[in-house]
Amino acid sequence: MTQVIKATDLKAAGMSRYVIDLRCRPGGPWQRILPGVLLLSAGPPTRAQRVRAALAYAGPDAVLTGVDALREQGFHDLPLPPRVHVLQPAGRRKTGDHHLLLERTTRLPSPVVKDGLPLAPPVRAVLDAARHESRPQRQHTMITAVVGAGTCSVAMLLRELDAGSKRGAATPRSALRRLARNHQAAFT
Repeated sequence: MTQVIKATDLKAAGMSRYVIDLRCRPGGPWQRILPGVLLLSAGPPTRAQRVRAALAYAGPDAVLTGVDALREQGFHDLPLPPRVHVLQPAGRRKTGDHHLLLERTTRLPSPVVKDGLPLAPPVRAVLDAARHESRPQRQHTMITAVVGAGTCSVAMLLRELDAGSKRGAATPRSALRRLARNHQAAFT
């Protein structure tokens, strides 16, 4: 059990707003983890609980992306960023916080669903992660991990990069070109 639930779901199940508010008071057994999303525990939320809360808050069409999506798809060695990265439809106006990066997009990917989580495919997830990573070495590590695993090719990543937002794309594009040159040199 994830212990993450929307307040509206508790109300729909018959719990009054007063009882919810009472249980979420300081020192109470529950806490508000995001607006309208509760953690049915007083302890600090785990990363998995933050992921589920982020998706519940962002709404039904939201898709988990970045490193969290990659880790859910088997890339466990990638270091976690401070914020959970979630894509939402361009028309939605919810905002993130210091634990949540909510990005609006007109190119919402078709999700890969794993354990009930809608995940961006690796080609999109790695580029979303790289665009928000300020350290070029970490960008290179993420991209190399996905390409090295055979999950996607440099050409696929370049096509996705060309189709998406140009913001933050220069360094990943440079890393991909370097990787393509190294790959070509290895086979000549």
